[in-house]
Amino acid sequence: MRHATKGIAASTLAQLVAALLCKEIAARNETETFFASQLAEDFVIVGQPTSHPTRPPSRVPTSPPISRPTAAPRPPDIKSFRLRLTWKKGYMWQEKSSERFWCMKCKSSSCSKGSGIEIDKCSKNDSRQQFYFDENRIRSKKSHQCVERSGRSIKLNNCSSSSRQKWDGLSSKRPFQLRPRGSNLQCASQHHEPREGEILYMTSCKKSRANKTDLWNVY
Repeated sequence: MRHATKGIAASTLAQLVAALLCKEIAARNETETFFASQLAEDFVIVGQPTSHPTRPPSRVPTSPPISRPTAAPRPPDIKSFRLRLTWKKGYMWQEKSSERFWCMKCKSSSCSKGSGIEIDKCSKNDSRQQFYFDENRIRSKKSHQCVERSGRSIKLNNCSSSSRQKWDGLSSKRPFQLRPRGSNLQCASQHHEPREGEILYMTSCKKSRANKTDLWNVY
């Protein structure tokens, strides 16, 4: 009887130990599973980028530009003048001995590129008669284009360093011939005794001198 009781006790003790071991193993497995899941979550958060930006970019600037672009520079305020065919006592133009006032004028209303040059009655109110000297060049104050020779023609063109825009003897103090630089054979004139609307072109200085139309002066 004692041996049977001892057998039962030993068997019960073994079952109890086995149960405790199973609980411990289960607890360890649960703990390992928990730490594994935590490590996996940390890897997702730290090791991988988020699927979307945290804040969408703005579609328009948050504030207007600090300042507006500066305006295009304006031409300097240059003192201009008219260029008048020089008249002297004793001249006889179109059978008239009285003093005449004929001035250079760009033909187009805007004095734009390609405009021809003509003579007209001098008028201080006509902006197309306003010119100024720029070194050895003559420029229209209205458009700032330069008077240029092209063969015998004289027209306005974009200012450049071309020798066709350079003139000899320009003076604001005394009469001068309007000649190409380095030449005394050709002069800018309308060739014969002046009349309104005649075109200016390059002609012989000798012929224009004979008609008393070879000299110009600032007026």
